[in-house]
Amino acid sequence: MLFLKFGEDAGTIRNAKRPISRFLVTTAVVLGFAGPSPAAAETRDFVVSWWMQAANSSKDDSDCPQGINPSLEELVRQQLLAVDIPKAEVENAISVLNGGAPPADVVDMIMYRGRHNGKPMHVYTFPSTVPDVPGMTRFNMGPEAYGFNLDGNSKTGYTEADTKEAGIDNGFWRATGCFISHRGSREKGPTHGIMHWDLQRDKQPAWAIRVVADDFTKDGDVTVSLYRAMERVWRDANGDVRRYSTFRIDPDKRWQSNTLKGKIKNGEVTVSGEQLHLLGDPYVLTDLDMNKAQFRFKLDADGNLEGVLGGYIPWITIFYEYGSSGFTTEFMTGVNLPAMYWALRKSADGSPDPKTGENTTISSAYRVAAVPAFLVTKDQNEARR
Repeated sequence: MLFLKFGEDAGTIRNAKRPISRFLVTTAVVLGFAGPSPAAAETRDFVVSWWMQAANSSKDDSDCPQGINPSLEELVRQQLLAVDIPKAEVENAISVLNGGAPPADVVDMIMYRGRHNGKPMHVYTFPSTVPDVPGMTRFNMGPEAYGFNLDGNSKTGYTEADTKEAGIDNGFWRATGCFISHRGSREKGPTHGIMHWDLQRDKQPAWAIRVVADDFTKDGDVTVSLYRAMERVWRDANGDVRRYSTFRIDPDKRWQSNTLKGKIKNGEVTVSGEQLHLLGDPYVLTDLDMNKAQFRFKLDADGNLEGVLGGYIPWITIFYEYGSSGFTTEFMTGVNLPAMYWALRKSADGSPDPKTGENTTISSAYRVAAVPAFLVTKDQNEARR
């Protein structure tokens, strides 16, 4: 599963082609919807099948001019020696770390390698107790990345990998794009993102998308809404997210205002909005709390959705999604979490704190894929019983 190409369960690889008329039938007709959409509007519903950081690594690693971030072993060795742990003990800990699951005393040594007033500190809760020494964080400086021009300045940032637009803001990629487990591309997503989302989608309530337009075959206005469902996704015989399943929309009012508006042009949908908020799962994405959100996607001939969603999100939330798993994340992915903390903090580029002036949010971009589904509200579901 770690080598699964992104989008395989979006119908591009294995799913048999289905008549386009099957998904052109509006949800209003199928489920008896009577909503605020225009009388002639089409509604297409989807459930998210993949959601991960939009990676754009170069094949020759030239986007990381300082090199790929040092290994966990290298940085742990450096950090333990810096707090006066005897070299023999450090080397023993590293050898045990490389040999498999380490014993409790080695885990404790690594977990409490931070220092405050000379006292050991838990680095996943207090990551700043490990100082940001030169070389600990290496940033992605490639010319292209996925995302959007969120600050309106076309003279700074990346060039968009697909559209070639200038001024793309993606501090999340800048901070993490040189960690080995975050390296990836559109065709083959990053190992960390694939592994974690594949586990998460079986546990958390699904995320769903509704797209409403007058005519999907013509240029015009479009409205996109994101919801949290009551059910998790189901898998098909291939292990992919099953298409055309029915999901109840979570009635919690916190998830009812995730509406983005924009246009369809030449078959591509581009929408934007001020705020998105969805509850996720602590294992990967605790919650999506995004401002200045933008979403660009296309629908393929099989009715699947694939695109990029971007905006500003609190950088500390990203860190604690990793930090909540603590040593397990470091051990399994080779990511030095204090290094990631400093990388995110230094790459933050939005929502400056009025008192300190320090940026509290970071520009980001996620690759999103979704398959056709049917969405119903709680009342509509009960009325059908």
